[in-house]
Amino acid sequence: MQDLVDIQAQLAHEPKVALQAVTLKLEALNDETLSINHEVWFAYKEVEITAQIKLGLLDEAKASALVLYAQYDADGFPIYRAKTAFLLAVANQSTSNSQQSVAYLEEAMALVADKNEPELQADILANLGRAYRYKAEYDKALNYTTRALEIAFELKSPSKQANFHNQIGVIYDYIGNVELALLHHERSLRLQQQLGNQQGISNSLYNIGEIYRDLNKLPLALSHFRQALAVDESLGNPIHIANSHSKLAQVNMSLNKLSIAKSHVETGLALVRELNAPSDISWQLSILASIYLAMGEFGQAKVSANEALELAISAHAKRTERSVRLTLIEIAVAQNANPEALKQIETMLALPGLSRTYQSRLYQLQATVHERNKAFELAIVSYKAYQDVQQALFEHLDKQQTERLKKSVEVVRQDQELSLLQKERALQKASLANLELQRGIVILLLLLLFGVLCLIFTRQKQKQRLFDVKAKLLADNLEQKNRLLADVSHELRTPLTALKLSIEALQFNLEPNIERAYTKVHSKISQLDNLIADIYRSAQFDNNALRLDKEACSVNALIEDVEQDFIPRYNGKQHTLTTNCQDNVAITLDSERVKQVLINLLNNSLAYTNEGGETRLTMQETHEGVEITVEDSAPGLTDADLTRVFERLYRCEESRSRDLGGSGLGLSICQQILLAHEGRIYAEHSLLGGVKFVVVLPSE
Repeated sequence: MQDLVDIQAQLAHEPKVALQAVTLKLEALNDETLSINHEVWFAYKEVEITAQIKLGLLDEAKASALVLYAQYDADGFPIYRAKTAFLLAVANQSTSNSQQSVAYLEEAMALVADKNEPELQADILANLGRAYRYKAEYDKALNYTTRALEIAFELKSPSKQANFHNQIGVIYDYIGNVELALLHHERSLRLQQQLGNQQGISNSLYNIGEIYRDLNKLPLALSHFRQALAVDESLGNPIHIANSHSKLAQVNMSLNKLSIAKSHVETGLALVRELNAPSDISWQLSILASIYLAMGEFGQAKVSANEALELAISAHAKRTERSVRLTLIEIAVAQNANPEALKQIETMLALPGLSRTYQSRLYQLQATVHERNKAFELAIVSYKAYQDVQQALFEHLDKQQTERLKKSVEVVRQDQELSLLQKERALQKASLANLELQRGIVILLLLLLFGVLCLIFTRQKQKQRLFDVKAKLLADNLEQKNRLLADVSHELRTPLTALKLSIEALQFNLEPNIERAYTKVHSKISQLDNLIADIYRSAQFDNNALRLDKEACSVNALIEDVEQDFIPRYNGKQHTLTTNCQDNVAITLDSERVKQVLINLLNNSLAYTNEGGETRLTMQETHEGVEITVEDSAPGLTDADLTRVFERLYRCEESRSRDLGGSGLGLSICQQILLAHEGRIYAEHSLLGGVKFVVVLPSE
């Protein structure tokens, strides 16, 4: 079953790959190389047909689905029969056969109405919504798709929610409610982007582009349609590619880029002719006819429009049919074929359910033709009809605006004012404009006041937070300084006490070996000098007073110089020092400071490694820069010590470190030098049994 799940996941994003995989699986099942499981076999066939539909292989999809439809009867296999009917409905929708599609969908819905199949029910309802949208029955379309969305929310299915939001957005766009259309499309786009569904992203981009086209924001529309086309071409669905080309054609036509528009629509038309999809062919031809009309090629325009009308009627594509009829009328008017134009106008005005937008344009064209014929009385009648339709259209828009305002916070006030405006028709426009202006100012002032209050509140919170941070930093700094002073005092006291005892022993002739006493005094003075020097260097870093004298330097020469100084000391302790360096490595650095780091690391290794031990120094170039490592044999450090070894005055074995003259600041100073070079240093366990220090210097 894991193979089936993987193929189903591929179906959304890579239908071609999914089809290839499922074909191999079905061949294996048919050859009985796998144990045939009836449920699994049907699931593979379902994936195969869905992939064929997505890729535009509609004849193959229908043939495969009809075999399943005949194989599973409604009484014995109601779920399989419903799923097969659903697949046939989707395939018929893709070939613009809306009536057959609705019949299959209603059969499928009846079979699963009392079954626990919410996902299938949601898909059937959504496709019923799509079918009724094609038939321009938008109330039914919205009802079915909204029910599908409710089920998707119950299922907590983001993919279905995204698809159904997209469909509802298209319906609202057709109805003319641009705000709700854009809201649903943006929700769909966000969900599709989260899911990484390329086809869903393309659909949302396409529909948002359509809304921007309706709003006459043509550059934004062009951008969205281009993005949609790029995704469609990567997925390979010819119907979607053709639709994106048609929209690019419409936008370019609006921008008066007619040759570009014609190229796009011809590409789309060639694709849908190969699929033999009448509705899509008629739509592409209607756009081509409009382009020819704009180019003044009336003969070509009429040929394309007549073919488009014939196909639209046969496919029951009412929306396309009406658009084409209007184009034919505009062609007739442009050719001064007045009788033909008037006849076509009368025919179209008689169509049932004709929108006010179409009526308005038809009466306007009718008045123009009557004026040409000098039938001025008829022209006046047409103009009056045009004005009546426009008035009805404005009232309809006012009604829509009223319904949206009822959803706002000021429902009662808006209802009262709108009621008053409806009673006083003569003052309607002026009063409404004044109301909108006042409302906008109030909202703007409230938003401004709210913004100022938010800004003041935010600034106060930021000030308080900044004050708290400063107070904490001051407290931390004070605590660190007190701790540092205590540690430094302790560090100074130890050699000073030993020095005082040695001097008193000399003063009162208590020291039998005078030379040894002076040597001890000198050692303690050197220890104090080193400690004070380390404290001074550390203070330089804290105060950003450290200045690097960086220049191009051979890292090999620098290491060799340090190695020569340490060889006698390592030999004297019977301690092995080996180096392994990559040749010809040179970078820009402060050679004295880097020497100080290496000297400190080698001093530590010599001081803390057991007698007869081993120290290795290596250097090589890496992708980060130059990496220098110093590692030694036992004893090593614990994990806790490795995390704290670069802290100031931290000692892993305090008594031993003090006996060896360490200040506890050396590794901290090394770290600060490396940070000043924009490099880093870290410690880890060594395979030799001791500690491995890694120094990384950037190449630039």
